[in-house]
Amino acid sequence: MARKLKILFTSSEVYPYAKTGGLADISGALPKALQQLGHDVRVLMPKYKSVVEAPQGFEPLHREVDVPLAGRSLKGFLFQGRLDSEVPIYFMENDGYFYRDQLYGSASRDYPDNAERFIFFCRAILETCRTLGFRPDIIHCNDWQTGLVPVYLKTVYAGDPWFAGTRTI
Repeated sequence: MARKLKILFTSSEVYPYAKTGGLADISGALPKALQQLGHDVRVLMPKYKSVVEAPQGFEPLHREVDVPLAGRSLKGFLFQGRLDSEVPIYFMENDGYFYRDQLYGSASRDYPDNAERFIFFCRAILETCRTLGFRPDIIHCNDWQTGLVPVYLKTVYAGDPWFAGTRTI
């Protein structure tokens, strides 16, 4: 391997913590495969009610993340676990957005604030990098819930030296 990359893998669902479909399976397996290739991989997802109820362990990091959103600053709180005792996984807690019975809504309709929930998550992803002191070479985004991360890097965080070498997938 030419160079060990620092990769932040972001997803709205990761097996075995939260799953509605195939995204969770990939998000649970690919980070482990990348780590086995020698990369420094970390995962970040929302701390849903299903995470709290999952048998896998996690613990608070006692780290607060200030997340700017629509002219105000919201709080997120970080928790940490491990995927199969290998890959660090971080959980972004904001009970108002994520502590719900379902991930995205009921069987009949989506939560009406899904856009706001995942706008918060996208900003929280970037602010978490600073809070953890982690400068990723790559932020691997998955599906629409993390789709604003590349946009924020090119606009809100353009010229920010913390993310100068960061690329997205």
